[in-house]
Amino acid sequence: MRRAKSTTVGPDYRISRADYYQITVSVLMVILGVVILFRSLQSGISSMTLLVGGGFLGLGCYRLKFVVAYFMERRKCSRR
Repeated sequence: MRRAKSTTVGPDYRISRADYYQITVSVLMVILGVVILFRSLQSGISSMTLLVGGGFLGLGCYRLKFVVAYFMERRKCSRR
């Protein structure tokens, strides 16, 4: 009886289509938040535009923080 070779391969770091979609949506959220805030400054500031624009901007940046952390960890693991 032959034993299968034990191969230890590191974690799978491939990015799926869903990940690409989430990264794209996060970038678009940041862009949309900036556009909403910029346009609200031009036409008059209201609490709703500040809330919505700031919300999109904040949530997009929050999501992109995890993307950057993932790629930094991936780079750190690939150097080992």
